[in-house]
Amino acid sequence: MTKRERSQKSKYKHQSTGDYCTCAAYLAEIMCLRLASKKGISGLGYKFWNKKPWDWTFKKQLFAATSLIKKHGEKPVVRAVIKMESVFSLNNKMILSEIIRQSKEPEKEKKEDLDVKKDPVKRNKTYGKKSGINKLRGLNGKKESES
Repeated sequence: MTKRERSQKSKYKHQSTGDYCTCAAYLAEIMCLRLASKKGISGLGYKFWNKKPWDWTFKKQLFAATSLIKKHGEKPVVRAVIKMESVFSLNNKMILSEIIRQSKEPEKEKKEDLDVKKDPVKRNKTYGKKSGINKLRGLNGKKESES
């Protein structure tokens, strides 16, 4: 058994084998695993797409994933599939609307700039009971600032 190497086309990993695969195969496997868990099947096994009950289901999902990726691109399709956990087929109309929504959204992770303060101000603790000494310190500080 030769393991598939990571390449530009094969940058995702099969959950059942650990080999690298294409985006369409990755999405088809996710859909088959979701469908199996819905039916109460715990594990599909090693290379389940070659075995009888799941071979045609995997192929249908693979064809659907390929057509969605060609139309909308990899990232929106993968984001939509991961977000829509209650969808069990890539031919579902709900996932198509989510893919369109994801393709219109700009990538937030790359465009957000973090505001980092150079000299942050330490915040005073406002929780818990004040001890008698802290109350006296507070009174002492107020008198000095008022005078």
